[in-house]
Amino acid sequence: MKYRFFLFFALSWLTVAGTQAQPQTSLAGHPRNPELRSTDPAFFKTAEALRIGDQVLLYQRTTGGWPKNIDMARPLSDDERAAIAAEKNRRNDSTTDNGATTLQMVYLARLYQATHETRFRDGFRRAVEYLLSGQYDNGGWPQFWPETHGYQWHITFNDDAMVNTMTLLRDIAQQREPYGNKLTDKQMRQRAMKAFERGVECILKTQIRCDGQLTVWCQQHDRNTYEPAPARAYELPSYCTQESASIVRLLMELPKPDERVKEAVHKAMAWFDKYKLTGLRVVRTGQWGSPDRDTRLVKDATAGPIWGRYYDLKYCEPYVCDRDGLPRRHLQDIGPERRNGYAWYGDRPASLYPLYEKWAGQHDPAHKVNISLTTKGANENGLIDMFRAPKKDMADFDAIVSPGERIQDAIEKAPAQPDKPFKIFIRKGTYGQKVIIDRPNIVLVGEQRDSTVIVLAETRETCAVNEYHGKPVGNGVIVLQEGADDCVISGLTVYNNYGTTVENTTRHQMAVYGRGTRTIILNSNIWADGNDALSLWAKEGGMYYHADLFLRCPGVDFLCPRGWCYATRCRFYGDGRAILWHDGRGDQQKKLVVTNSTFDAKRPTPLGRYHHDSQFYLMNCKLSDQILDENIQHAYVGRTAEEMAREGKVLDPCPWGQRTYYYGCAREGGDSGWLRNNLDKAPGSPEFHAITAQWTFDGQWDPEQRVRDLWYVLAY
Repeated sequence: MKYRFFLFFALSWLTVAGTQAQPQTSLAGHPRNPELRSTDPAFFKTAEALRIGDQVLLYQRTTGGWPKNIDMARPLSDDERAAIAAEKNRRNDSTTDNGATTLQMVYLARLYQATHETRFRDGFRRAVEYLLSGQYDNGGWPQFWPETHGYQWHITFNDDAMVNTMTLLRDIAQQREPYGNKLTDKQMRQRAMKAFERGVECILKTQIRCDGQLTVWCQQHDRNTYEPAPARAYELPSYCTQESASIVRLLMELPKPDERVKEAVHKAMAWFDKYKLTGLRVVRTGQWGSPDRDTRLVKDATAGPIWGRYYDLKYCEPYVCDRDGLPRRHLQDIGPERRNGYAWYGDRPASLYPLYEKWAGQHDPAHKVNISLTTKGANENGLIDMFRAPKKDMADFDAIVSPGERIQDAIEKAPAQPDKPFKIFIRKGTYGQKVIIDRPNIVLVGEQRDSTVIVLAETRETCAVNEYHGKPVGNGVIVLQEGADDCVISGLTVYNNYGTTVENTTRHQMAVYGRGTRTIILNSNIWADGNDALSLWAKEGGMYYHADLFLRCPGVDFLCPRGWCYATRCRFYGDGRAILWHDGRGDQQKKLVVTNSTFDAKRPTPLGRYHHDSQFYLMNCKLSDQILDENIQHAYVGRTAEEMAREGKVLDPCPWGQRTYYYGCAREGGDSGWLRNNLDKAPGSPEFHAITAQWTFDGQWDPEQRVRDLWYVLAY
């Protein structure tokens, strides 16, 4: 193993975590859109300001709101202007998320004050009507409206959407700069203040209670029950510090807080102080978006307090989360895309401390809580276990296997057609046996991946078990027979060691061989001393999901799915022969997707190859310099059908051609250009964040939901 590369891997993959969401190109609410954020009166008298203002109006929907994540200051061609105008009547993309709508409104207000052009005033007023139209009867606002879907209908504090809306409406009502000079009329200002007051009522209704005590808020709340609600896969119902800090700041700005507001502020500040984290610092190196980006959470006794972005509702302990929706305790346990693209730790609540001292002294000194930025945090005083390890309850398993016992006997205890997962726990130990799964819904869980080992030396020619229950059996340490669908394997080392213990050869030595579909393999070492270590070959285009695997093989094609496959956070280690292989014959949608993974080898090794129609997507992957500087290509590139026929082989011309797509990948030492981002050339030109497991399987299967459903027995 090359420690040099894995040091490179460790230093280049740890996450970004700051007080704000990380910058992205052309976010409507981000400082990279500086023109819309200008406060310089002289600028708003320029022709450039007018040009931008007219473009802002062009982007405004008939709803009165604006879409997000668009650089509205960028000069447009006539064709682009026509395309934007054609979308004027869209009703499903107007939003206050990421600063959209409120940012454009502030710009139009400043532009009107400088020019007195009525079109800018009228556009602003339409936007006020949009904000007022979206408020629920309970005082909250959704993320998108008038048309919403999924989590968008929740009351949304996320990214300060509701706080930004309320702040703007309050400032309009009070005619604060730049909202004076007849920008609005008296009736509109009165409606704006009423909406603000109803928003305060909603804030008070949604503050989370735990054991009868008020705490803080979630990023979003159910509009009917007010309970914490989920949003994107990695945004779970939680105590959320970033948005809660903005809410508390807003409440402390109320000139005459009533007793409910006072209690809300006191309790929230007590919670912030109780659950602050000390002795830790977020360290960042490398440029944003570059392959060498590195962010770590390190110990530092001199650091000021920070807070996790999310605290779970059970233990009130900070966690991080990948796009699979599974909460983890360590940054290194999630892939670089989410680690590097989300703010998991920040210090925003710290800015409230001096404000609270002044506020409490003025409004309610009798109930002021004692808080301090210099006392030890919950992680240092023993209140929480910041890196709590998951524990399994043996009562949740249907069978338990100990060393000396046969795993096969446990499988035989399962019904022939289980209507629910049949869960088997395998205790630490070495099991020198072949495992045949011949029924669906089997879940194999090892106690610890490195010390729960199933090992066997076997090739196709030396397979000791050729038939099971009257059906032929394939080569492999674990074999999933046809019909063994919905199998889950986790926490194991599966090793076919024929090449080192019997014969020095790399011919087929499967560690896991499968004919079932919807197969999930997690948190495991899949090793072989020959070719095709992980071979899932369902006859009719199977679907497979892998996460957190270490795949090691001196042979060729050691991840070689037939059909659809999604693999994330995996580590590949080869030895001179191509690592990846895919068979996508029969359906142009079949694909192999590998995300957030590393590739290394003992000696110069091709990344992959194919014999048949195939489709590869590699996202945010890191390659060592032992991976050859060449694209995945046809195994017989340059050969003719006649030459192949003389060798007794058939050349598949692969009529769909080479289909290899990359995003955010980097090779140690650089590459000759083949590894550059090219998703725009892929079918449908998907965005990198849209390439998920569900996207891979075209919505036919959600393996990550199955993993979440079984997390109580799979957690690692």
